[in-house]
Amino acid sequence: MSEIGKISPSECLNWSCGEHRGRDEEVCIFVSHWELVHEGHKNVPSPGGDKCPHPKMAKYEKRNSQERELDNEIIRASGLENVTVNIGVILQLDWFGKVAKPAFELAAEEANKNSQWRLVLHFRDSQGDPVRAASAGLELLQNGAVAIIGPQTSQEAGFVAQLCDAAQVPMLSFSATDPLLSFHRFPYFLRLPHSDAVQMKAIAAVVNHYGWRQVVAVYSDNDYGTGVLSPLSEALLEVGSQIANRCPLPTRATRDYIRAELYKLMTMPPRVFVVHMTLELGESLFSVANDIGMMEEDYVWIITDGISTVLDALNPSIIDSMKGALATRTYIPSSSHFANRWRDKFTAEFPHEGIKPAKMNIYAFYAYDAVSIIARAVHKLNSTGTRFSFSPSPLSQVKVFQQGARLLQLLSETDYVGISGRLRAREGELGDCGYQILNVIGGRGESESGKGYRVVGFWKDGLQGIRNTPVRWPGGSESVPRGWATPEALKIAVPVKHGFEEFVVTTRDQDNKPKISGGFVIDVFAEVVKSLPYAFSYKLIPYGDGNVTPSYDELVQKVYTKKYDALVGDFTILANRSKYVDFTQPYSESGLAMVVAIQKADSSNPWAFLRPFTPGMWIATGGFFLFTGIVVWLLEHRRNNNFRGKPRRQIVTLLWFSFSTLFFAQRERIVSSLARGVIIIWLFVVLILTSSYTASLTSILTVQQMEPSITDMQCLVANRAPVGYQRGSFVGHYLQEQLNFHETQLKQYSSPDEYAEALSKGPNNGGVAAIFDELPYIRLFLSTRCGFTMVGPTYRTGGLAFVFRKGSPWVSEISRSVLKLSESADMQRIQNKWFNMTACITQSGAPVESNRLSMKSFWGLYLITGTASVVALVSFIGRLLYKYTRGHGHSPSPSASPVTPSISSHFKSF
Repeated sequence: MSEIGKISPSECLNWSCGEHRGRDEEVCIFVSHWELVHEGHKNVPSPGGDKCPHPKMAKYEKRNSQERELDNEIIRASGLENVTVNIGVILQLDWFGKVAKPAFELAAEEANKNSQWRLVLHFRDSQGDPVRAASAGLELLQNGAVAIIGPQTSQEAGFVAQLCDAAQVPMLSFSATDPLLSFHRFPYFLRLPHSDAVQMKAIAAVVNHYGWRQVVAVYSDNDYGTGVLSPLSEALLEVGSQIANRCPLPTRATRDYIRAELYKLMTMPPRVFVVHMTLELGESLFSVANDIGMMEEDYVWIITDGISTVLDALNPSIIDSMKGALATRTYIPSSSHFANRWRDKFTAEFPHEGIKPAKMNIYAFYAYDAVSIIARAVHKLNSTGTRFSFSPSPLSQVKVFQQGARLLQLLSETDYVGISGRLRAREGELGDCGYQILNVIGGRGESESGKGYRVVGFWKDGLQGIRNTPVRWPGGSESVPRGWATPEALKIAVPVKHGFEEFVVTTRDQDNKPKISGGFVIDVFAEVVKSLPYAFSYKLIPYGDGNVTPSYDELVQKVYTKKYDALVGDFTILANRSKYVDFTQPYSESGLAMVVAIQKADSSNPWAFLRPFTPGMWIATGGFFLFTGIVVWLLEHRRNNNFRGKPRRQIVTLLWFSFSTLFFAQRERIVSSLARGVIIIWLFVVLILTSSYTASLTSILTVQQMEPSITDMQCLVANRAPVGYQRGSFVGHYLQEQLNFHETQLKQYSSPDEYAEALSKGPNNGGVAAIFDELPYIRLFLSTRCGFTMVGPTYRTGGLAFVFRKGSPWVSEISRSVLKLSESADMQRIQNKWFNMTACITQSGAPVESNRLSMKSFWGLYLITGTASVVALVSFIGRLLYKYTRGHGHSPSPSASPVTPSISSHFKSF
């Protein structure tokens, strides 16, 4: 077989082919012995066209002629000349089948022009019945068909594929797209179009592009319709969307039945409908949808290629019923030459149908390529001298094709350009086309192309071009629909609290019932809703009587059981709550902290002089005094008489020198340069220490000190001291489960006044030692009441957010608006409106820690002086070792035994 030859675009400029002159994007590709196919432009000659006059054509014709002659000689020598090869074609001779039949015949005629054998097509009409299709397939296989093309529908193809597997006869489908029909399930099954699983990825890309999060699948209740549900669901999940509802329609559904089902869909929030069904059912669906007002604004319809493939052939009235819909359709470059040949063939065979050339669809292209692919594979097999043979099967009535496996292998190795585009086998699928994204804009008179639709994008492993083309949606709007509607106002519960009214303000109506009138949370939610790009209908429902704070966990459960659609309030994002509901982005940070009363420190304590430093600081300071003294003694001992003498005298000198540096009163003269360096750095450290100690002690003794009554939470746990928390919140459970408080320690309070009273009384007078609550409440409490402070660590939580039902599409929309509000100055304006943070916040709003000086503040100084001392000591020891080894390096005795006494004597001398 000849290689594929390509003519460059620049060479195409010099063609004398009339209409092709000057089209630099055209590329001609010569394939096999009988095919000249095009790629890249609709006017390039198609199979069966006139010979191209390009000068390079002669070279390829000569090579092909030589190879054809060689192949024909092999075929004649093998006795295969004029052999008939039977190919079975199972069609439903409706409109689709009549479009495909002339294309099959054109391809067979082209294949037989230059072959020594004859390819014969045997057509069978299945009438759309799977049983008839199986019967036709059985007959064809029994009569020696070496390959089966068709049937049209996936349900029919499934029956025939099982027969072909048993007979080991390859089956090539030109229209079945059910993902369940796969090469893995049926080894002898191949197809030209992509499976619907690929098309669902294109639809998911469109859904993701416009930000829709839920869709409704409307499909025919048969194998063709239900087969896409799983691929569609998987594709949507990959882009963060999902199928919210499903609407299966019987293939023979009446208009009344369709109307009843659509009315059900109108009562549901999702407004994005993915339609996957046959044309007959689709016509009824869109006709009814128009009648009941579902082709108006806010609705989105996405049509699959079950309908979009034949858009060119539909009446203008049907096109008008789909106005505003999007559609995905397999992209195949058009060919006017092939269309003309197909029209002539069709008119001759079906003179009374009156179908125009423009109504030819992709199935005609696939039909032509299906025969061409099989003809190429058969030619390859015949050129090796192989004779076709059949043997009876002991397990079935069909004969087994002995060369079936080899023919299947040749088909699976297909890699060339047909009239439908690039054909390359991958897991049983030969087609390699992308999908056009179409926008139906009405009757043919309303579109520039006169087809009733326009191309707005393209998909092949990704969405392309759709951002640059405006889409006309149902109702004539060019604004992207939100894909979601609320038939009724959302029922949103708001907890009515006793205390902390700044978050939610309530008043009383005429019946003395609570009524929501404002507050920080309500203002934030109103601002968030205002920034949505569409109307958001909701109703705030007070929950609680205002005397007792309701349980927030109980409210979350009511959303889970669908009594309420959402919750607006100061709800904390918690992991256990997220199992039942979805939270928006937090509109306020949060965390659990402890508040205690402030008490006056006792400055008359006789041990007050120890308070400036922590115990660890005292130990570290004393240790470094000793360490520095030892280092100086080692460095000065050999050369300075002040550091020599009896051991007792030397110890006293060491201690005296070390601690006298505290007052810079050391009397001993330093001789060693290394020791001087250590002392200089140490005196700098001592200066810093004494200055800090003096300042801290002065503050303790002269300034009125306020300190928290409790600083350690663990003391509260160990002493079983009573603590308080806000009624109705999660804090009580958290204290028990996470912080190990006992249930008997916990007391509930509702308002800041109750907090202040309990803390003022203290644990010994019926109050509490500390209050645990979330940061927003603590800050509000401390901003209006002095004498209290926040101490200890803060245990972070997810923040305060709004609550919606699981899977609600409002979550993503509200979250985006919350983020937008948080980044603007409006959030600060709302906070300033409701929270006065200037009264006591500067005194007690930040967590209080011990004001005693610790190693955290001085470890850098200690590191410097410690490093200097170690470096000086190592340098000193290095010098001693060097002098020792230099003095004993030339000992006359080779023995090492005198070494130990020598070291001992030197140590005593030192």
